[in-house]
Amino acid sequence: MDERKEKGISGKSQEKNIRHQRMLLFGKLIYNLVFWNILLRLFLFLNILIYPEIVTSGAKVFQLMYGNGWIIGVMASTVALITWFQEDVLFYRYLSKRSLGVLMLLRVIFLAVILIIVFLITSLYHYHDKIFTGFPEYLLLVKWFFLNNAALYLFIVGILISFIINFSKAIKSKVGYENFYRIISGYYRKPREEDRIFIFIDLISSTRYAELLGHKRYSVFLQACFMELGLLEIKYRAMQYQIIGDEVVLSWKASKIKNFRNAVDFYYEFTEQLHRKRSYFRKEFGIIPKFTASINSGKIMVAEVGTIKSEIAFHGDVLNTAARIQKQCKSYNRRLLVTKNFAEKFREVSFGYQVEWLALDRLLGKQNPVDIYAIEPLGKDQLSGLSYRADAIEEDEKKRTRMTVNSLSGAGRRKPRQPG
Repeated sequence: MDERKEKGISGKSQEKNIRHQRMLLFGKLIYNLVFWNILLRLFLFLNILIYPEIVTSGAKVFQLMYGNGWIIGVMASTVALITWFQEDVLFYRYLSKRSLGVLMLLRVIFLAVILIIVFLITSLYHYHDKIFTGFPEYLLLVKWFFLNNAALYLFIVGILISFIINFSKAIKSKVGYENFYRIISGYYRKPREEDRIFIFIDLISSTRYAELLGHKRYSVFLQACFMELGLLEIKYRAMQYQIIGDEVVLSWKASKIKNFRNAVDFYYEFTEQLHRKRSYFRKEFGIIPKFTASINSGKIMVAEVGTIKSEIAFHGDVLNTAARIQKQCKSYNRRLLVTKNFAEKFREVSFGYQVEWLALDRLLGKQNPVDIYAIEPLGKDQLSGLSYRADAIEEDEKKRTRMTVNSLSGAGRRKPRQPG
């Protein structure tokens, strides 16, 4: 399939990804706007409780804010908008790999500049009649407006609010949006039974790649492979459970039949994205990554474990079976293997896919044999990056063997050449 045709086929998928990325940014903006307004009003309300006279005899900036409630909203929304652009656009795109200390310093500097601008605009509103009638007097009033304890207090409050919002975002990114509120409420401190779907996605020939690239380059390689996971997790409403080396485990609630489709779509879109970036991987690493996967569904137990460092843990045979099946992808010459439990539910939403029973297999460590199914997209030739199949695994092994020999014989370990 030529490059032009392939781009046309994957265009719709890329457009959907762009829409989801915009929705994600918009959601973060709304989050900023809501919490800046709530937290700023909360701090000002606490001021009134502690010092009620502040409304009438406090600093000018406080009198102005308490006397005009809309000004609080404008100030909070302005700061929220600018900090959203700073954090979720500027920092994320250009400074995400900087150290935490550098980012904290930049946040304080940015926030100081933002608050100075907001204060200046507020003072212009409050003393607008002095600008043209007595400019020196206006400058003196602005100096008093800025250089006082009230301005320092608001600056500290702004830093606290920014810290609270960024801290909550950091916790959400670590534990996942689905688990965040349940961890805060202590929901999983008592083990709970849930019906869930799990997918195990694993890199083919990871040991060979690690030896070929070396541990440093291999780590960069894995970062590049998993770069797009975040957006796909949001698009398909997946919960990232674990990333263990070159394997990622994701989960969905099995109560929604759509999630059975989401699990399969997630895997195939992930492989499609890697295929679209194959030129980059070939140029940077001399390798085009390929992943196999397994899916299972059923009842499991969920609990918050650990004391010093707690996390949400899933326990049950569902995960063990999925992990065992994933190791059979090479044996059955398939990219995606699933259990009977999953296959039966998936058939209800399987349009565009073929569900094929393969065998009744006695897996390692299992007493009873397990029905194993394969799921493949229909019309594979029309699915750009999905067109390669696990039946090429053996051929890949031979190519990688030749690549390893070439690399060790003089091509170097840092940027191995792709075999011809």
